[in-house]
Amino acid sequence: MSTSAAPVSLAVPALFEPRQEDYAAFAALFAQSCRIGATAAGGLHRLAASVDDGRARTMLCDWLRQHAFEVRVDPVGNIFGLMTFDPAAPYVLCGSHLDSQPSAGRFDGSYGVIAAAVAIAALARHAAETGVPPACNFCVVNWTNEEGARFQPSLTGSSVFVGAMPLPQALALRDAAGVTLGAALEEIGFAGAHPVAIPVAAYAEIHVEQGPTLERRRAAIGVVRETWAASKWRVRFDGEQNHTGPTPMAQRRDALLAAAHAIVQVRAEADRHGLEMHSSVGRLDIYPNSPNIVPAQATLLIELRSRDVALLGEAGERLAATLQRIADMTGTQCVVEDRQLREPGKLDAALCDLALDTGLRLRLATENSVTISGHDAINLSRAYPSCLLFVPSRNGVSHNEAEFTSDEDMHRGLRFLTAFLSRLGKETPRHTGNDHGN
Repeated sequence: MSTSAAPVSLAVPALFEPRQEDYAAFAALFAQSCRIGATAAGGLHRLAASVDDGRARTMLCDWLRQHAFEVRVDPVGNIFGLMTFDPAAPYVLCGSHLDSQPSAGRFDGSYGVIAAAVAIAALARHAAETGVPPACNFCVVNWTNEEGARFQPSLTGSSVFVGAMPLPQALALRDAAGVTLGAALEEIGFAGAHPVAIPVAAYAEIHVEQGPTLERRRAAIGVVRETWAASKWRVRFDGEQNHTGPTPMAQRRDALLAAAHAIVQVRAEADRHGLEMHSSVGRLDIYPNSPNIVPAQATLLIELRSRDVALLGEAGERLAATLQRIADMTGTQCVVEDRQLREPGKLDAALCDLALDTGLRLRLATENSVTISGHDAINLSRAYPSCLLFVPSRNGVSHNEAEFTSDEDMHRGLRFLTAFLSRLGKETPRHTGNDHGN
């Protein structure tokens, strides 16, 4: 549903909006972020808990402290920038993530963190100038390992925060080199000593869309109402290491051949359902990965995504049977090492309605959206009223160095977010929750 640019009634007070200095602050901080982990092609390579992630975190913490935020870091490395007006009031959290995929874009995640920081700083300045504090407190959040590129699974920091993943399990996650998340966070100086336990009223996240819909519809803001489910599998084929020259073809137990058949079948499963399902094999690890050796082992990370959980269940049963047939055909063994389902979700209706109304009053083309990709807002929505907001992505390209969102679209998003948070600050959120943290 798109909002029209209808005239705003004179009886409705104007919404709080950023000043020019806020847009300048956003541009400077975003440009600084883009330099940390920059690639030659204009993208970003900043894996979770890497040296560059540590530099980006330090950049954020320095900026927050300079603007009177209290900075706390929890044991899984989540960063919280607290702007407290009333110690007895709950917090509205707003943020995203600073980590990226390998050779990815500059906007995914970082935009949401920086927009949140600048918007909340502007609200704090306004409160100081007018002497009228908001009815709630605000908190900028940078969630650890949202992408899941270096450590699997993704959405790690927010999962720990809402209690969906035990802290010891998160800290024990290992990358391809065997380094644990806990050790990596210690190395960059972002392993907090204590949980950050605060009462949470609501969570808001603004993000680049990572799809073409808003751009095609010439919309400025997407208000996400629902999320697709995701079924994620780690599958291993075990074969037999042997010489690629003299070993007869009929005697080979090639794990990579089995993986190749599996990849084709994963794609075929999505093709079977048209627009109702997406699938991928985004990672393939081969051992020993030598040109003269028949691979002894191949591990695949498989995803099936749909809004229909029953459809995912049916596809999963079919895929399990297919993987076993492939193993029998190739003389290998198939082991499903892990299989997880991220349920579909709906974002808070009242927050979404308020967001749509905010877009109308700002005369921004605003419409309802759906997300297929995962976001920390999905985790937060399991525990608190949450809102996920989109700005356009050029050509829908994301997780790619060519990812791009214009300054105009980013500024519209900052304007929207500032006004939206201001409205939350005037209307005490109804959900105060319990003190939460890991």
